[in-house]
Amino acid sequence: RHRLRWAAAAAAAGGDVKKTTHPVKAILAGGLAGGIEICITYPTEYVKTQLQLDEQSKIPRYKGVIDCVQLTVRDYGVKGLYRGLSSLIYGSIPKSAVRFGMFEYLNNRMVDEKGMLTMQRSFLCGLGAGM
Repeated sequence: RHRLRWAAAAAAAGGDVKKTTHPVKAILAGGLAGGIEICITYPTEYVKTQLQLDEQSKIPRYKGVIDCVQLTVRDYGVKGLYRGLSSLIYGSIPKSAVRFGMFEYLNNRMVDEKGMLTMQRSFLCGLGAGM
């Protein structure tokens, strides 16, 4: 609340307001985004892995991508395309949450008094968040 009052007073006085986002919001958004990303991309990763493992077997089971999807759905249902997802989610959600949170933390410290971020500083924020 104190920040809102200060921002309103500064805006009324004609001053520039430096806009910051709380890192906790970024952490929650990052975790959610990471979870959604994995849920969307996992079936393709699952099929790719099954085909790679199938290449090494003496008698291949799958004829291609579509055959792999069809056989998996036939044998296990649609849920079969998500077998093993939980182990990836346990790592992906925290990873994305930390990256988003760290980017926002660095961003809040590198913006100028007008709330702007130069391209170089943005690059450094991304670099710092990805390490």
